[in-house]
Amino acid sequence: MPSWKNILTRIQARDMEKAPPHVQALKLYDGDLTEVNEGRITYVWPVNPDYMNPVAVFGGYLATLADQTCSFALMTLLADDQNFTTADLSVSYFRPVTGGTITCVGEVVNLSRTQAYVEATFTNDAGKIVLKARAVERLLKA
Repeated sequence: MPSWKNILTRIQARDMEKAPPHVQALKLYDGDLTEVNEGRITYVWPVNPDYMNPVAVFGGYLATLADQTCSFALMTLLADDQNFTTADLSVSYFRPVTGGTITCVGEVVNLSRTQAYVEATFTNDAGKIVLKARAVERLLKA
């Protein structure tokens, strides 16, 4: 069974040893998990030019980062005997991501016995919203 607290601690330390292969391949731990509170996280991601197409970050990568941000926020509230999977993800893009850093805030809006509703907001260095996402996470037994 996963220990969500331990996983978040490893993410903060950028410890890739036990990270799943897709996390390693997509470099999803390249940012800094700067805030971990109950139901809320902040993740600061330095824009990686490897994900540009060619002048802005590929939207699919940002969607993956949004899904990961929502997951991090949910992990703060789960018991170790729970697991989850994304049942629905919706992403709205407001402006291109072309460089600098992106601040990703994930927040659990509602948590029930069987699912969670989580939102992510990404802002650029100027404080402007570049993306908003919402995820419905199905809760499972670990």
